[in-house]
Amino acid sequence: MIPPGMNPANCDLNTGQLQKLYDSDICFTIGYLPFEQTHLYPVLERQKHIEVINHSEGLKLLHGCCHHSHEEHQHTGIDPHIWLSPANARKMAMTIYETLAKRYPEQQTTFQKNLENLLTDIDNIAKQAEEVFKNNRQHIFLIYHPALTYFAADYALEQISIEDEGKEPNPEHLKKIIDIAKEKKINLIFIQNQFDVTNAESIAREINAQIIPINPLAENWKEELEKLIGIFSNR
Repeated sequence: MIPPGMNPANCDLNTGQLQKLYDSDICFTIGYLPFEQTHLYPVLERQKHIEVINHSEGLKLLHGCCHHSHEEHQHTGIDPHIWLSPANARKMAMTIYETLAKRYPEQQTTFQKNLENLLTDIDNIAKQAEEVFKNNRQHIFLIYHPALTYFAADYALEQISIEDEGKEPNPEHLKKIIDIAKEKKINLIFIQNQFDVTNAESIAREINAQIIPINPLAENWKEELEKLIGIFSNR
């Protein structure tokens, strides 16, 4: 429902998307994306024929903050990027299979085969990550928008956000980030292609760091996770 390159914090539903939504039987949601809260759920509330499956239900949800957190929050501050954890992705795949098999039992065999193929891909990604991070070497990185909270929690990484509580960083916050980066000898900055690179470039110059673009919303989940793991394995 979010077009390529669009920011889920401020994109809207266009006419074509609305028509596809109206024609749907099921809508799988993350549950906490600003796009969903502002635009998608109000529409779904009026379309009672659409079954809504919230992938966040039943998962341990983390607070979106500068460092990865293991605290569970039931109300505000939930980090929505659950799909970037291979463990969560596995549960999401199972939820999709169970929902589709129940709704369309005549296609269960096809769904089962596709699930097995997908779980193989997810398990291979998890094995790659475990191999890269098994040495317990401390991996610390900066990221403009803290989208890797669940990935960081899975593999004991330290994520430091350039954003300040979801907002553009002011000069004071930028100085604080630069000081932390110098102290911890951080030389890696991730930035999503939905965000302005200016502040990341400013920090990179100060700490002599490399800026690497990532796309947490990439349609090809396997390819994006392999790319991410590869970045860490080469450092």
